[in-house]
Amino acid sequence: MKTNKFLTLALAVMGAGMILWSCSKNEDSIEPVQQDPNAPKGQVRIGVTDAPIDNAEVKGAFVTITEVRVDGRVFDAFKGPKTVNIAELNNGNFLTLGEGQLQAGTYSKLTFFFDYEKDAMGNAPGSYILKADGTKSKLVISGNARNYLDLNTKPFTISQDGTTDLMVDFDLRKAIKTFNENAQKQYSFVTYGELQSSIRVVNKTATGTISGQVSGYNPATMGNVVAFVYKKGEFNQNVETKGQGESSVEFKNAVSSAKVDAAGNFKVSFLEEGDYEIHFASFKSSGDANSSVVLNSFLNLSGNLDLTKLSLKSSTEVRLSLSIKGFLGL
Repeated sequence: MKTNKFLTLALAVMGAGMILWSCSKNEDSIEPVQQDPNAPKGQVRIGVTDAPIDNAEVKGAFVTITEVRVDGRVFDAFKGPKTVNIAELNNGNFLTLGEGQLQAGTYSKLTFFFDYEKDAMGNAPGSYILKADGTKSKLVISGNARNYLDLNTKPFTISQDGTTDLMVDFDLRKAIKTFNENAQKQYSFVTYGELQSSIRVVNKTATGTISGQVSGYNPATMGNVVAFVYKKGEFNQNVETKGQGESSVEFKNAVSSAKVDAAGNFKVSFLEEGDYEIHFASFKSSGDANSSVVLNSFLNLSGNLDLTKLSLKSSTEVRLSLSIKGFLGL
């Protein structure tokens, strides 16, 4: 009798374990969803762009993408593997990853698959930071062995005979972190969740641009200046200037950003319709052996519009004419 009870208990435990294993397996499954070949189709275009990283040592940020899926359906128009230098896709520049047809319907997720080991030419590593001295620092997701990244988006519709134009906006400043290894400065992606938060997916046709010119800007004396765009009312200087999360990301809640070039010009593209505010921060070298860049100050600017009340409509550009009045303390 005792033996039968023990056997029953053992079988129950094994059954529960099999159920848990099955659930875990299903949750981790990355098998593609099959499309209905007879279902109506719509045209989809997927592009990639970048908000720049404020680090002079970074000369390139290369990611090798092997596959793209839309709600689990393979986007056949993407012909991988493809190695993309996202660091050069700034100021409204972008690269089209593919244009083709997908089953019509409403979707809410893109998935990118990466190759960390080999690039499109078969050279190692596959995803990496190219440093100013010509060396490469391999990029992997911190604390996570997954080679894919799910990008949750606002629901979007692929309509029969219509075209859906999606733009994937990386933010390298949020996506990359530094660490020391054998007395050398190295780079990696931030954690999985932080990497998800560093990438926006927007409908390109429903976006606008904030651009402008800062007169009197001198990078030699003022350092590198970055324009940070926030949703109106969401900028908190005390929070944003301190590293947030496991990877200590500064300006974590900025929607996007752009460097001000040597002539004072800047351009922040692919912003969804809404109300924004923009803040300009100066960064200078820390002077340490790792060539770190640190926040120096904020710029006090005057101009043609209130920088805390910028209203942007789809397919429009808000143009700012600014001049420097001074600097604001941290």
